[in-house]
Amino acid sequence: MFFRYTFFIICYSSILMAQEGSQLPLFNINDLIYQGAFRLPADEFGVSSMNYAQGPIAYNPLHHSLFVVGHSHQQAIAEFHIPMVVNSDQISELMMASTPKQAFTEVLDRTTQGNPEAMDRIGGMSLIQFDQEQKLIVNTYEYYDAPADNNHTTLIIHNPDDLEQSNVDGYYEYEGGAGHTSGWISSIPVEWQTILEGTHLTGQSSGQPIISRFSVGPSAFSFNSTDMINVSGILPTTKLLDYSLANPLHLDLENATLKNDLWTHLSRATYGFIIPGTRTYMTLGYSGGHRSGVCYKCEQDNGIECGGYCPPDTADLSQYYWLWDMQDLIDVKHGLIDAHQPLPYDYGPLMTPFQNDFQEIGGASFDPSSGSLYMTIQRADTEQGTYANPPIVVVYNFDVVASVDVELSQDNLTLYPNPTEDIFEIKGLLEYYSIQILDATGTVFQNINPLPKETEVKIDLTTLPSGLYFISIVNENNAKISIQKIIKS
Repeated sequence: MFFRYTFFIICYSSILMAQEGSQLPLFNINDLIYQGAFRLPADEFGVSSMNYAQGPIAYNPLHHSLFVVGHSHQQAIAEFHIPMVVNSDQISELMMASTPKQAFTEVLDRTTQGNPEAMDRIGGMSLIQFDQEQKLIVNTYEYYDAPADNNHTTLIIHNPDDLEQSNVDGYYEYEGGAGHTSGWISSIPVEWQTILEGTHLTGQSSGQPIISRFSVGPSAFSFNSTDMINVSGILPTTKLLDYSLANPLHLDLENATLKNDLWTHLSRATYGFIIPGTRTYMTLGYSGGHRSGVCYKCEQDNGIECGGYCPPDTADLSQYYWLWDMQDLIDVKHGLIDAHQPLPYDYGPLMTPFQNDFQEIGGASFDPSSGSLYMTIQRADTEQGTYANPPIVVVYNFDVVASVDVELSQDNLTLYPNPTEDIFEIKGLLEYYSIQILDATGTVFQNINPLPKETEVKIDLTTLPSGLYFISIVNENNAKISIQKIIKS
């Protein structure tokens, strides 16, 4: 496991310290570096298979594995170990994942109250640390909610290591509306958590039936994971980005003018996250109709009538990205602009090595410890049989180095030893400071409030697993925040 943390330190040579978010760089899409890909077997395991897979995934750092959602009919979850990633664009050269660590298991009807609003799709998943326990958070929605009256979104799987037997709690609701919060979940980098008032983001977008219930453009709502364990009623969120049918990301959703390259009826975002060391919120998915327009139940150039919205030109589809300046999202939070006013500073086709007729990114998961982004390219594996079509998982990394001057305060605090096996010490005048120990996802393991006039604090890390952690030190007098990395050896 330790090699992954070493890789993180090499990629991110230093971490943000006492720096305003507006000073961070915007991410350039050319710095998205392809690392390779791997395959998932098409065979049936448990109640489902990877054929016609739904798309959402969640990275598990404890096992270097992925939780994946299988065939759209069952919406079941399995866990696969990640094989060696091969840098190739040839399917036959990629490594195949072995038999899953956990076979496909259905969860949507497993709560004590069942599934009263008939949720039948998984929109996103994330492993979240609560104290010393991991839980798998699952966002859900109903594919065809004709009256658009669903409120339920979220399940908690309490033991991700035993999907089949685990207790499943829910359904819970997010403040912000089910059609705007029932998709992806991603952790907020430590440097952004205070200003966004949350540890995680959730979002959703249109591109599915009954568009009026969705955000017609990628959304973003922050929330605190600690609220999730003790939730009663609606889980509080902070709106950062959100659209509607009345205020969509682009007004010409049918692209009648053939000038809309931003967002159409065929656009859908399936994952969003903040890239560490930048002020960029990245959303990924797919889009279409930008060259030939969008029609409804019309005959395409292949002579076949489509069943809903489609491009007249069958090739007018693309894997897509949209990049957002976090300063715009902060302006929304502060009420300076409306949630539908931000525009991405960059967007367009994302040319992954695996292009096909569907051109869909089904889901993604970002591992902040290694800087790796995992994405599912839907129905891309065409070499496992005539009727087999699992996704291919592609892996990218970010050529980003965040480097700023280290300045704790004029009180000259000293932190040592680093790395450490057990005890970590902070020396200096600590009267006006609060201290937190966090992991790479921003989960807080320990809060320390030094006593008045205290000049030394010893922090016992004995119970924590080996790896990378952060120490956050806040000066209560001037609100200056410093973050440093700690290696527990």
